[in-house]
Amino acid sequence: MNIQEATKLAMEKGKAIYRRDMREKGLRGELLPTNDVHHGMLYTVPEKKTYAQRWQPSADDLTANDWEVTGLGKDMDYMKDF
Repeated sequence: MNIQEATKLAMEKGKAIYRRDMREKGLRGELLPTNDVHHGMLYTVPEKKTYAQRWQPSADDLTANDWEVTGLGKDMDYMKDF
C-alpha cells in the first residue's frame, strides 16, 4: 500500500509502519505516525527500544507502494506517550 493508506491504518490501530524494501535490506526500523507537531513521524527501533524524532522521507519513500503496518506501535512500553 502507499504511505498515505499505511499511515491512516496505523493511526486507527495505534501501530507503526515500515517499507518492505527496508526489511529486505536488513533495516529493522519502523515509523510511528503521530499528529504531535513537535515529534512528527517517529523512527523507532523496537529491538533497541529507541526512537528518533522527525524522520525525513526520501522521494522514493513517498512514492513507494510497499508500505505495511506492523504489529508493533504504541503498545511498545517506551512509546506509550505518543
